[in-house]
Amino acid sequence: MAKARRGRPKKPSRVRNTIMSKARALFGKKGYHNTTVRDIANAYGCEPANIYNFFPSKEEILFEILSQEMEAIIEPIKAFADDNQTDPVDLLKAIFQSHGKVTLGKMRTSRVLFDASLRSLNKKHQREIIEKRDEYDRILRHVIQRGIDSGVFEQTDVKMASFAISSIIARARVWYKPGGSLSVDDIIDTLFLFALKALGCRDEAYLSKTVPPST
Repeated sequence: MAKARRGRPKKPSRVRNTIMSKARALFGKKGYHNTTVRDIANAYGCEPANIYNFFPSKEEILFEILSQEMEAIIEPIKAFADDNQTDPVDLLKAIFQSHGKVTLGKMRTSRVLFDASLRSLNKKHQREIIEKRDEYDRILRHVIQRGIDSGVFEQTDVKMASFAISSIIARARVWYKPGGSLSVDDIIDTLFLFALKALGCRDEAYLSKTVPPST
């Protein structure tokens, strides 16, 4: 009797991404420490040993989730670090869109996971995530400084301004609820307008580009 033909095996990268997606949901629901590799395997539909074929540990899964999220935020804006030509307001808006759509989109981690993530990583992985975060901060500070130099933003502490801006985007995951009255784009536009005003932008040509939605 001929053997039944098995389906085409999934590519390793696709399997890894699916495992990470299942783990992200479990970490968000149960917490990182309360989630076991068996939980992840059950969610994926395999044995725990199969998970170890793709990740050496649960900590490695967490690291890959956070690293993937940071890369998704940074990759579209990397060139901004050396951009001295584009309107800084347009660059800042692009940063809000890149960061906001990852933070509030399908790749988002939960508030609990986001807050506890670095403490759950080993030292090497902590350094790698911090390096990515520092790269993001450098890009954002460059854009803010360009806005100040061009007279669009008021003189301010650039480091503090960058921390405040990155925080209001990142912390939106605390209160954002999918399916609410505001879409992700609405929230990004509203936060961006807050940031422009906080940076001292008074030019109506810029402010009128972003009108907060009525609720």
